[in-house]
Order: sequence, then C-alpha cells, then structure tokens
Amino acid sequence: MTNFFNKGTKFYRQSLLIILAIAALPSLLLSSIIYWGAGREIEQELHQLHHQKINERAQTIDDILAQLELQLGHWAFEPQFDYMLGDTDFSKDFQQAWDITQTLIIIQSTSELIERAELYLSAQNGSGILFNPEHGVVQPEEVNQQYAQLLQRNASIYWTNDAIGGTSGHAQQQPTLALIRKVPGNSSEPIGFLMVRINMDKLAQLVNTMTPYNGAKTLVVGQDGEMIISTGVAREDEALIQNMIGDIHNPDKESSLYFEDWKGTRYSISYGHFNRILPQWAYISAAPIHSITTPLLSISKFMIIVSLVGVLLTITIAWLASKRIYSPIGKLVRMLSGDKDMVPDKRIDEFSLINQRWQDLNRENKALQTKLKRELPNLKESFLQQLIQGYLYRYSSSELIDRFSQYGGKAEQAVFTVIFVQLLGFSNLVGRFYKGDEGLVTFAAYNIAEELAGDLDQTHVINFHDLSIAILVAESGSSRRERVYGLCCELTQAINELLRMRATVVISPATEDIKQIAALFDKTKAAIRHRSFDSENQILDMEETELLAEPGSMNYPFAIERALIQALRAGEQDEAMRQLVLFVESISVEGTKEIDVQQGMMQLLAGILNAVSQVGINPAALTSGINVFEALSQIRDSQSIIAWFNEHIIASCMRELEKRTNDQVKRIVERASFYLQEHYAKDISLESCADHTGVTPHFLSKVFKSERGINFIEYLTALRMDKAKALLKETDIMINEIANLVGYQPSYFIRLFKKLEGVTPGRFRELARSKEQ
Repeated sequence: MTNFFNKGTKFYRQSLLIILAIAALPSLLLSSIIYWGAGREIEQELHQLHHQKINERAQTIDDILAQLELQLGHWAFEPQFDYMLGDTDFSKDFQQAWDITQTLIIIQSTSELIERAELYLSAQNGSGILFNPEHGVVQPEEVNQQYAQLLQRNASIYWTNDAIGGTSGHAQQQPTLALIRKVPGNSSEPIGFLMVRINMDKLAQLVNTMTPYNGAKTLVVGQDGEMIISTGVAREDEALIQNMIGDIHNPDKESSLYFEDWKGTRYSISYGHFNRILPQWAYISAAPIHSITTPLLSISKFMIIVSLVGVLLTITIAWLASKRIYSPIGKLVRMLSGDKDMVPDKRIDEFSLINQRWQDLNRENKALQTKLKRELPNLKESFLQQLIQGYLYRYSSSELIDRFSQYGGKAEQAVFTVIFVQLLGFSNLVGRFYKGDEGLVTFAAYNIAEELAGDLDQTHVINFHDLSIAILVAESGSSRRERVYGLCCELTQAINELLRMRATVVISPATEDIKQIAALFDKTKAAIRHRSFDSENQILDMEETELLAEPGSMNYPFAIERALIQALRAGEQDEAMRQLVLFVESISVEGTKEIDVQQGMMQLLAGILNAVSQVGINPAALTSGINVFEALSQIRDSQSIIAWFNEHIIASCMRELEKRTNDQVKRIVERASFYLQEHYAKDISLESCADHTGVTPHFLSKVFKSERGINFIEYLTALRMDKAKALLKETDIMINEIANLVGYQPSYFIRLFKKLEGVTPGRFRELARSKEQ
C-alpha cells in the first residue's frame, strides 16, 4: 500500500490500473451486453433452435418406424408366407402352424416397439385364420370382417389405428397403432397380412425424448383432436392444451412455430406431423422460454458477479504484492523457504537466511536420494514391464538406452534376447494350491528365475502374475546363446522339482535394437502355441526354422463330436462327459501342437453352439455373456479343458434342456388331448396318438399319466363315456348307434358302460328321463 502513494512510483500505479482494467472490464462489458443487449435476439435464436431440435427428434422417431417397416417388409418375402398358406389345414399340419407361431414370436422380439405380431389369412369359405401368435379361427364374424377390411385396402404396407380386439372381439379402449404388410410380399393378390401392434408405452417413451426442458409439455394428437400421448401435462394445463390443439387445426395458422403466453409464462410452441405413422397424427411441443434462456442469462449474471469479485480480488492481491514487488532478495527468500508470508528474523540478514535454507535443502536432497534408491527396483520393474509390452514405442532407441542405463542396465554393444516361460499343470496341484493362487505360484517361479539368472551378466525377470514370466537377457559374446539355453534348462528343472509343475520356454531371436524388444516378446508369446500339447518340459528356440512351420493336419474325430452332441441333445450328461474325454484324448495325441489342439477344441465348441441353436436354445443363455472362445484359448492343458467344458458348456446345456423339456411335455399332452377330443369316435390307440404327436408310445403314456393324473386308456374311456351319456340323455338314438358313435362295438360298449356306471345304457336313459319329468 505504501508503494502506491510513494513518490516516484507513477509507472507502478499506471501498470496496476491497466492490469485491473484488462482483467475485469472485458468480462463485465461482455456479460452486460449479453444480459441487457442481446437477450431478445438470443431468445429468438433459442426459439428456432428448440423448433429444430424437436423436428430432429421427430425425424428420429420416423426413422425408427421406417426401420420397422423395412423389417416387416423383409419378413413378408419369407418362403413360409407364400400362396401355399391359403390351402393349408393348420389343424392337421401342426408343424407348419408351430413354425409360423415361432416366426411371429421372433418378429415380435426384433423390436421393443412391437407389442404383438399377428398373421391373418383369408380362407375361401369366407372365414379367417389368425395367428396371435398361435392359430385359430377368427370369431365372431364382426371381428373377421374388420380383418378382411384391412386386407382389402389398396396399399401393400400401411399404418392403421383401427382398433381390432383380436379373437376376443372386444375393442380396445385406449388409442392403438398397428403396421400391416400384406403377404406374399411380391403378390398383387395377397391372401393375408402380417400385422404388428405397437406398444404404446414404448412409443410414449420415444415421444418423451421430445421434452428436452424442465416444465416442457409434449403431445401426440389425432385428427379429431383426441390426445393420444402426453408427457409433462398436469391437470391445470388443460386449457393451455386445448388452445394448442385448436391452433394446429386452425387453417389460418401459417407457421408451425410460435409463442404462447399463458398465466405469466411465455411458451415456445412447435408442432408438426409424423411422416411414417398416420398423417393425421400430429405432435406438439411446448417449452417455457425461460427454461431455454435461463442458463444463458444465469451465466451472464454469474460472469458479472465473478468479474466484480475478480476486481476486488485483483486489487487485494496487488496491494499485498506491492510490498515486495521491488525486492528480488525477498522473492528469493520466499522461493527458498516455500512460505510467502515468512518474515525474516531481524537479527540476521537475508543472505544468512538464504545460506541456512540452502543447507536445509541439501539435507532434504540427500534424504530423497536415499528414498529413491529404495524405490529404484520398483521403478525398474515398471520400466521393464512397459518396455517389453510396447508401451514405450514413442521413445527413440537412444532415449530407451538412456532410461535403461538409469536403472543400472548396460545397453552399449549388448545383444537382447527375450525368454517367455509359461507354467503348466496348475490344475493338477489340487491340495497344494487352490483356485486364485495363480499369482502366488507365479511369484515363486519369479524368485526361482531371479536366483538362477544371477550367473549371466545382465538378466531382468518380469512377473506377469498369470502363470507366466519373462526374462530379458542383455549379453554379448559368441557363447551367449549357449548360456541362455543353459539357463532355460536349469529353470525348467527347478520348476519341476520345487513347484511340481511343467514349463514351456520360448527363446526369441537376438536383436541389437532395444526398440525391437516388444516385437520379440509378442512373437515369443505367439510361438508358444507351437508346443507339443501334452509333452513335459519344452524349450522352443525361435531361431530354429522348423519351429514355426505351419500346423500339421489333424485327424478331427467327427464321430466322437456327433456322439457328444447327440448325448447333449438327449440330456445324458455322463455320456457327454465320457465322449468329451475321448475327444480331448483323440486330438491331443503325442506330437500334436497346442495350436492344433486349440483349433480342434474351437471347432468342437462352435459345433456344440450351432447344434443347441438348432434345437431352439439361445447360445447366449449358455455362456452367461462371457466370450467363451477367448476363455477357451487361454487354457493350456487337457484336464483344465475338460473341467472348463463341463462347467460352462455341458452343465449349462443340461439346465437349458431341463427347462425346455417341461414346456414340451405340456404341449405334447395338450396336443394329444385335443387329438382325442377330435377323433374319439374312431378306432384310436396309444400308438396312433403317439404318431400324431411325434413321440414314442411309451413316452406319451408316461407324460400323460404325470400331467393328467390318469393313464391314456382311462382318459379316452372317460371321454367316450361322457359323450355317450350326453347322447343317451339328449337324443333318442339307438344304443348300438351310440356305441359306434363313441368308438365301441355295441356288446363291448354295454358291458363297459355297466361296469363303470353300475347300470346298462338303456336303464341309464330311463333314469335320466324320469328325473327330468
């Protein structure tokens, strides 16, 4: 403060005022112009921006619906929707009816907007058949006429909001929307149409995206002004809503974008019509203009406040800094002390203080050097990890050599070799180690490698914590390759003896360029796939050209694969496991390389997933969302492969098959019951009914008993007796004729009826009629 009023400080005062003006005035001026001068123009711009945003989101909804049209049009050209459907008796051809039902379910699952998929077919006798998704005759006649009217429209694909209540005949109370595509797709004389009903709740969620601001309201209205979908609308907004609906039906309204003042609030209103769905359906979006402009105005106010605070803060800092602005000695004192508010002791001068602080910094430097030495091994390991995995590719060779030297390495005239060690047989160590101890086992192998590598000049061991380690060797001399190979032999022997595990070691080619280390490491990891699958210790030298030869031809056991898949389909888990063991033993014979075994297992996995998908099981349900091919590629020994297949594939298949079996049993019994009710008067048997349902007689008898509580013959007999008793009560048909009508010989019918009811058929008729009188 003293410097500001002292004589001879004019430049200081002018500079301080200029700095204050430069720091504060531009922001004050800009915020004021935005807040007071450009408010109206900004409001108009944001008004137009709101209209553009609503149109873009409406176009997005149109695009989604256009995609739905494209998908339905694709399905209409499927071969199963050809002219043959018009001549098909679906009550007999159950398999084709079931295929159409499955296809409708698939169509229904292709989009969240689809609530239900239907297929309507016009029959020659005037009646209609409706798959919804299961088939049936359209009743009553009024509903059939509604479907027929939809078929008679000229367009091959169109949207409609005509409410059809399905087979029940009850009209829906809420607005509906449906997309219709006539079939066959390439025909000028269609025999029916595919119809997907739109989930109005999902459509409302799409419309809700057109409400981007707090307090905004979005409507979808029909031609008669009926509100179909609304978001953000409260009860007190009814009058405003009616005004907006009236505006879009007003022929004098020239613009689809305007302002509306309502109860002290100004709304930006935008409306238009959808291009894809019914043209008479319009959308209206109303957003309070203050919700659009408030953020900008708030920022302007905030800028003014910040500018004012900045002015005060700048003045304060300038006054405080003025005391030392001309004192370089004071600045040096604060810099060395680290304390800007430190006041020097009046008993010593500034130079004595600087000398004292310099000695303190020197002691701190020595302490930091000691700490750095302790942390150097960790820094070195981090550097080697990044170097060998290629994270330092941006550095030049000279820069990498400098950093390598900082950590104690000698890269001048050194030849680099990468050794990759993969531990095998962890699954055989049950009792010594448990799942999750892979990192502990790898650390033990890391320590063994560190101990053995001390005989070489420069070796650096890297721990990957996943049953693999790497050794970077920087050696020179003619016998370096022999020393490296000897180290690998000692390492594999030590791992065998101490860890009771096997090891595969890959030795990379040598290089003098430190930047090639990452590439060599990648090649060694890839080369390990060329090892013999079930051999003991292996040392692979990549300088041997025959090592990386193309994989040999493998006799793929197709017969075992078929037996395994058949066992899975039959739900025989033990047999599936037995075939899996035979498969693994067959492809992992002595001399087979790991890459061949992995390819064989990948082919088996693909075959299993394809087989289960053909029987209707979703492969994704088996894998629980994991990448099974990637997981399988990480397994290195046969026992682990078998355990993995059992846990993730075979057991999952068994669970899915069990679920499907329960559903299939119910459908089989329902089909058999329907068949008996339709053909009870004929010479029917368990065998004929089993042929109709596509199962064996033994299986049908078993599941019929479990589902109905009585066996097949008892159910058929009870059904026939109920029909016979109804005929005896309600008609005067002769008893012999009644016996033929219910599928019995007269004499056997009379004996069986008396056995079950306690009286003869004639006596039963007399007693029934006497009760009626």
